[in-house]
Amino acid sequence: MHQSKLILFTSLLLVSMLIHAETGNHSSNRENIDRESIGFGLGAIIGGLIAGPPGAVIGAAGGSMFRHQKIISMETRDRETIKDDTYASLEHQLKQKSNELALLQNNIAHNIARGRSELARALHKVGLENKQSALKKLENGLSMSVYFRTNDDVVDNTLLPHIHDLATLIHGYPELKVQLSAYADYRGKPAYNLALSKSRAQAVRNALIKAGLPGNRIYSHALGEANANARDRESLIFDRRVDITLTINTET
Repeated sequence: MHQSKLILFTSLLLVSMLIHAETGNHSSNRENIDRESIGFGLGAIIGGLIAGPPGAVIGAAGGSMFRHQKIISMETRDRETIKDDTYASLEHQLKQKSNELALLQNNIAHNIARGRSELARALHKVGLENKQSALKKLENGLSMSVYFRTNDDVVDNTLLPHIHDLATLIHGYPELKVQLSAYADYRGKPAYNLALSKSRAQAVRNALIKAGLPGNRIYSHALGEANANARDRESLIFDRRVDITLTINTET
């Protein structure tokens, strides 16, 4: 008899639970209400089977509370999941922006380097063109003659500063070479005049080297009296000379 009452009580409780779930509010909270009703009913059944009608009432209350706690736990877990997903999304976006910034900085650095390289090439080209023009002008327009006394191969001291200035100017242009052409007047034997012209060329060469011009950039050529033209005494000095001319070394 007791068992029959228990079954009847439990059945009535379940019917009441189902009716409550069916006729409840059809709002957005219906799912939570249905779940809570199920928890309520399951708790009632378990409690009723164990402790009779009083146990069913207690079990129903416990089942409802258990279900409510479970829903809260699930909602908390869902919020944590959403939070983690949000952090992950923000971190991914930050990493993506960092990569884009790094790529942009790399492109800027590359463009700056390329611009500098192009500017350097342009300046170098202009510099070469200007330098070649200057060299051509020096080659065509710069020359100097060192004159000597009769039967003498010593450079006059008054000419040494001019030789020094010339050496300093030429030293700044490694492409330039110095050509020395030495002469003597017609007086005397040809062999002696040739030797004298060689000595004069050597004297000018030594003066240029002493002024700082490397010896490997100086070339000498002695001609003796071969090109002597003067026949009067006043003009003989112009045959006793060493001509200094410049040439461009194409191998430099």
